[in-house]
Amino acid sequence: MTQESLDGAATLSVDDVAAVVSDAIARKHGRTETIDADTEILLTGMLDSLTLVNIVAELEQRLGRKLPEDLVVARNFRTPATLHASVLAVLDQDAR
Repeated sequence: MTQESLDGAATLSVDDVAAVVSDAIARKHGRTETIDADTEILLTGMLDSLTLVNIVAELEQRLGRKLPEDLVVARNFRTPATLHASVLAVLDQDAR
């Protein structure tokens, strides 16, 4: 992992992830309720496969690197906080 990628990971907060999720859902549905770190986004029914792909693509752009395909599983999208933790775990594993 490059220093630039590490810097990107350091600046990716759980609030950033919540904003990415909120924006992706708003683009799909035209509007969204407020989404914070602990919002149960998986249970809303507003996440479809295209929205998940858009969320991952935006996170990749913000991080400046590709994320593994196995990140895109339901358990990682329960809340923005769980998604944030999953992304950080991947980045931490790659840094080793």
